[in-house]
Amino acid sequence: MPWKESAPGRFVRPLTCVEGFFKALADTGAPVEREHWAVRAYARFASSIEDPETILRSAWTTMRFDHPQIASFASGKSRVYQVPDSDTLESWLDETFVVSRVDTADELLASLRPTKLPTLHFLPSESAILIQIPHWYIDGTGAMCLLNNMFDAMADPRPVVFGGEARNLSPGVEEAANLPSSLTAEQEQAASGLVANYTRNLPSFGLSLVVPGQVPGATRRRAIIFSPDTTRAVISGCRVRKITVTAGVHAALIAATHRLTSDESKLRSYTSWGTFSLRPYVSPAFTDAKTHPVNLYLCGLPLVLKPSTFSSDSSWLNSFYKQLALPGSNAEILPLLPSYTQKCADMVRQPAPSDTPEASEPVLSSIGVVDRYLKRKYGNSVEVSDFWLSSEVLSSEPLVYAWTWQDQFSLSVCYNEHYYTSGTMIKLLEITREILLEELGVVQPSIRPV
Repeated sequence: MPWKESAPGRFVRPLTCVEGFFKALADTGAPVEREHWAVRAYARFASSIEDPETILRSAWTTMRFDHPQIASFASGKSRVYQVPDSDTLESWLDETFVVSRVDTADELLASLRPTKLPTLHFLPSESAILIQIPHWYIDGTGAMCLLNNMFDAMADPRPVVFGGEARNLSPGVEEAANLPSSLTAEQEQAASGLVANYTRNLPSFGLSLVVPGQVPGATRRRAIIFSPDTTRAVISGCRVRKITVTAGVHAALIAATHRLTSDESKLRSYTSWGTFSLRPYVSPAFTDAKTHPVNLYLCGLPLVLKPSTFSSDSSWLNSFYKQLALPGSNAEILPLLPSYTQKCADMVRQPAPSDTPEASEPVLSSIGVVDRYLKRKYGNSVEVSDFWLSSEVLSSEPLVYAWTWQDQFSLSVCYNEHYYTSGTMIKLLEITREILLEELGVVQPSIRPV
């Protein structure tokens, strides 16, 4: 359903099916006053601007006007946006624009806590910004585009006058992708079958935990960065084998996890989720990076694989990740999303049986070529020198991000320090790299640990 003005200046629409699922995931952190899978998008920049704090504050105001969903909030099963008066706008700025007096972004990452609304953090010590935003607001592509639009507004400031910005609110996925409001009995059965494919193959093999259960600790991140030469060799090797880089990396990650798992769980399948962008199936009017970045056009589909050889696994994963690109397949799967995601949300809200092993398989999120969304230079006043994306992780499932930025491929893992040591996570990334390069025939790798 579209946004509707329920009272003067107050706009409301129902939460979408995908927003509902990711909000259910986020809410699992409520008992410990945290937010599972909250997105953190970071960029370091050099600037000739004399007062970057003031300019950033102004740019963040522009983002609210251009993308008012950053100031919307959930109310029950609805999403609400209120047009601000001058006092309300100033209060919003004071609440959501934060100057963080920490030495490093990793310190900030470990200390962040949920806020009612998305926040922009300016780190003078690193000349960097970090946007924290709940995952039910945005996906990885949108986060990169939002950073890009921030730097555009920073390099080329413009005045905005609030009052008519509600026209910039983005539609939900049901409207944007023209999803059906009801399903046939056969489609409902198919949606149930998708969920069952996941649940009947649990538990997955995974990593050994330092301390099972208990209250989660801080979220940490570690990464390794490939040299430009090694990055080009990986891309070429995948092309020769007719697989995507995502398929190759995921096959290597699964093999690395299998190598590290306990002997008693090696006979299990890898049971996880594969993430898919829904942007190719949304009306082009609602996927423009300048006008509609703050949206959640993403879904996860069950991924169940019994590891074999790298060649076999990567080929299977290549087909798995292309399934929505097939006309017949996407015509069958996309209409199921409202029912399927509701069933997934219900599953998340239901406590697992007490004897269920904690899930510890790494989940992959491949966000592609960052340069397609985030520029390096903005006018003559801003130049971006570093980027990363991370998430708040409260569970024992590490989240591994893969991307290419400025000709260098990165593998980055977000994990909770209660469950894993830094050394274990670096070992996971290094074994993944070793398997990937060996299987692709890439020699003499050059990497940079972070």
